[in-house]
Amino acid sequence: MDTVTLNLSDMYGLALRVLMKSGTSEDNASHVATALSVAESDGLSGHGLSRLPSYAAQVRSGKVNGRAVPMATERPGKAVVQVNAKDGFAFPAIAVAIDKMAPLAEKHGISAAAIAHSHHCGALGYHVERLAERGLVGIMFANSPAAIAPWGGNKALFGTNPIAFAAPRSTGTPLVIDLSLSKVARGKIMVAAQKGETIPEGWAVDSAGRPTTNAQAAMGGTMLPMGDAK
Repeated sequence: MDTVTLNLSDMYGLALRVLMKSGTSEDNASHVATALSVAESDGLSGHGLSRLPSYAAQVRSGKVNGRAVPMATERPGKAVVQVNAKDGFAFPAIAVAIDKMAPLAEKHGISAAAIAHSHHCGALGYHVERLAERGLVGIMFANSPAAIAPWGGNKALFGTNPIAFAAPRSTGTPLVIDLSLSKVARGKIMVAAQKGETIPEGWAVDSAGRPTTNAQAAMGGTMLPMGDAK
């Protein structure tokens, strides 16, 4: 198989073109393309261009409204923002939230935002790093569908419940911590399955609850929790 090398600008341009051709507005496509290319540059391929085919397909199918315009609602006198993503991509909705939250945090000392009716939000670290670049400390949580089986089980009961934190530093780039409560992000297993590669033991079980190193079988099974059984 031939290998194609792309720089960040090439990756951004590719993602932008694919999303726009699939029916995504240029502004929304730009937000998504930026996030995907940054994920690739951070070595997070599970949240990078590997997501592009499914994102584009979901716009074409109508599962995602590629032309949605996020709507923000602020509570007067409060440091709280709610953003309705209108069944569109999360990236532009979160960008709206950050633009609203930053001045509120500077005014009140703290602010919070809730995003509703959105699609997949990608790597959480990307979003909190945008806050840290503005001199703010950021923490983000996201819900997720059932994807983790309890120890000894073969049925997904828990979400990966990703958590990310970022803080500015006096010198250098911000400190960013991004994790999920599964052994690894599901995106890593997805990428391995796409490449026909195996995965390490302890990451996942197959549909029968048996430990597996087969990425395709893991995609049909469930991931395992962080840490080990007591």
